[in-house]
Amino acid sequence: GADQAVRFWDFNGMTAALKSFRDVVPWEGQQVNSLAYSNSGDKFLCATTKNQCNLYTRDGIKECEFVKGDMYVHDMGQTKGHVSALIACKWDPKDKGKCMTASIDGTLRIWDLETCDKKQLTVIKCKNQRGQKTTPYSACYAPNGDLVAGCDDGTVKVWDGKAVARGSTQKAHSEAKNAHQVGTEITGVSVSHDGTHMLSRARDDTLKIWDLRKLKEALATYTDLENLHDATFCGFSPTSSLFMTGTSVRKMKDGTTQGEGQLHFYDRATLQPVRTIGLPTGSIISALWHPKINQLMVGTSTGVVHAMYDPSQSNGGVMRSVGKMAKKADITSVGINEVGHVYAPHALPMFKEEKFATTGKLKRKDRMDPTKSKLPALGPVAAAQKGLSYPGAQSSRSFAQHLFKEQVGPSGMDYLNQDPREALLKYSATVDANPTFTGVYKETQPDDSKDRFDYSEERAEKR
Repeated sequence: GADQAVRFWDFNGMTAALKSFRDVVPWEGQQVNSLAYSNSGDKFLCATTKNQCNLYTRDGIKECEFVKGDMYVHDMGQTKGHVSALIACKWDPKDKGKCMTASIDGTLRIWDLETCDKKQLTVIKCKNQRGQKTTPYSACYAPNGDLVAGCDDGTVKVWDGKAVARGSTQKAHSEAKNAHQVGTEITGVSVSHDGTHMLSRARDDTLKIWDLRKLKEALATYTDLENLHDATFCGFSPTSSLFMTGTSVRKMKDGTTQGEGQLHFYDRATLQPVRTIGLPTGSIISALWHPKINQLMVGTSTGVVHAMYDPSQSNGGVMRSVGKMAKKADITSVGINEVGHVYAPHALPMFKEEKFATTGKLKRKDRMDPTKSKLPALGPVAAAQKGLSYPGAQSSRSFAQHLFKEQVGPSGMDYLNQDPREALLKYSATVDANPTFTGVYKETQPDDSKDRFDYSEERAEKR
């Protein structure tokens, strides 16, 4: 849908809450426009507003991405894939290995699943009566393999599937000219299961039914069916005895809908209205009437899906979930081998660290913390100046200090605290008076006092 997600529901596994069990986002930021399950139900196609279609398994595992075309090539027939947003994807009813995609780049492309990541098989260009490009806004297959497309020039074009396989794609083999007003998007086309009748729905608020054998004039036209969306559907019942379409409602400024969307049913034999069902959840965009379980799934513009069924005629499907209550959670059987209660106290909010948007709040909190606000320890220089110890200071004495203490005694500890230079200089006067060891140098050492020059006199003369 418009929320860019594809959701999966399991009728057998879900409860009355009707919650999906899996979500898949094909392309981030790209709206989902079309989904199509294969005839066997093991795969499905997904077309979004991106120019690449995706192939998934029924479990939501991506198998392939279709190749994208070169947007700088003018001729759309020379590109390997689409260059603009996709609007539809359909499976070939005759060959399960082929499919078709339609895009607002003005082309329909037929793909082989074996080579879809490299190049398409066939390119069909949509053109008006003058040979100019037109944009398809809806497309589908007929049961016999023919291709049908509704374009913005108000025409519905039909291509013969066999002729397309032979390479005849230059011009539509038949078309309903002026089927709708020129310039209005044809939001939906559908072909009956016997291949004789066709429906077309457009933004001109009309629904028309056609005989595919005579496209000159519509069999019936139904007006005043408001259509505000470019994907409003039209379709047949599983037996093709009925056909249907939905209407749109406008939104108010406060987001509420003005009125209710309506689902209109018509009888194919008499072409008369049969029944109208109103849904208060917005415009009706799409609907799927499943032939096996005989249930009708209706999608609205508000993201709500309605499931309609008759308990006496429907089989399985959503009926298996409506009356099923959710199991009560048993906390004693949590984990492997029923380990019992599991407590994780540090996962509580009170134990989580606070995250501050600014550093100012963090600093104010740190000031209140006695550990973080403690002053750093003094270094060696600062500690020595204050007479304090510092980290890494020597706390034990060496062996020489220990021996000196033992031999001299406690009084000898004063030597450890005195300055060695001052202790030597106090003997300088005794040495000069009684040079016991240096007296011999006085006789041999020259007297240089006479050679000394007084530099103070020279400085005085310069002044």
